[in-house]
Amino acid sequence: MASEWVSIDVDGKPVDAYLALPDAPGPHPGVVVAMHVFGIDRFVREKCDGLAEAGYAAIAPYLFHRSDVTNEQLTGYAFEDPTRREVAMPLKDSLRDDELLQDMLAGLECLRGQPDVSGPFGVTGFCIGGRIAYMLAVRTKEFAACADFYGVDVDLPWGDGPDPLSLTADLDCALTGFFGDLDANPAPPDVDKLEAALRAEGKPFTFHRYPNGQHAFNDPYNPVRYNPEISADSWPKLIGFFDGALKAREPVA
Repeated sequence: MASEWVSIDVDGKPVDAYLALPDAPGPHPGVVVAMHVFGIDRFVREKCDGLAEAGYAAIAPYLFHRSDVTNEQLTGYAFEDPTRREVAMPLKDSLRDDELLQDMLAGLECLRGQPDVSGPFGVTGFCIGGRIAYMLAVRTKEFAACADFYGVDVDLPWGDGPDPLSLTADLDCALTGFFGDLDANPAPPDVDKLEAALRAEGKPFTFHRYPNGQHAFNDPYNPVRYNPEISADSWPKLIGFFDGALKAREPVA
C-alpha cells in the first residue's frame, strides 16, 4: 500500500486529498471516501489505507476547503481540546450538497486518472461522510456501491435542493449501512425512517445495527465512543460488501 497527499481540481481550484493505492498490479476498483466532521485525520487516513490494503484505490477530499481552516489546522487539535468541536461544527453547518457533489466527483475523477484503476467505484463515509455518501448515491449514477457509516441528517437538505432521504427512489446501487443503537444522530428512529423509505421504494440494502454502538464506534482515536469489538466486526463486513459489489463486476473505463 502506498499513500500520498495529492491535489485535485474542483472548479479550477486545487484541493487537498488523501490518496491510497494498492501495491499489487491493477486494474483496481476504487472508493471515494467522505471524511468525518474532524477532517482527514488519522482515523480517515487509516480507513483509506485499509481499503488500499484490501485492493481498492481510495481517495478522501478535504471538504472544508471553502473555509479558511486547513485540514492541518483542524486535525491538529487534541481530542480533549474543546476548540476542536468549536471549530468543526460551524464548518459542518457551512456545507452545501451541490458543492459536495463537485468535491466528491473531483475525487472520483482523480481515481479514474490513476494508471492501475479502472473501476467500478464505490463511495463511503463516516458521520457527515455517511450522509454525503448516501447523497452521492441518490444524486448520481457514478457508483456501484455505497456504504454509510452512521450518516447524520439524511432527512435534511444542506443548502438548496432536496434532502437525500427524499431521493431514495433514485438509488441505483448496492447499499449497506452501519449504525449504533446508542447513537443520538442518527438515533435508532432515524435509521428506522431510512429503512422504511428504502423498503417503500423496493430498494435492496443490508444494515448492521449494533445494540452497544455509539456514534464513531470504529474510530480508535475517540476514547469515549470507540468500541473495538464492533469496529472489528464492521470492517470485514464493509470489505466483503465492496468485494461483492465491485470486484465481482467487470472493470469499466
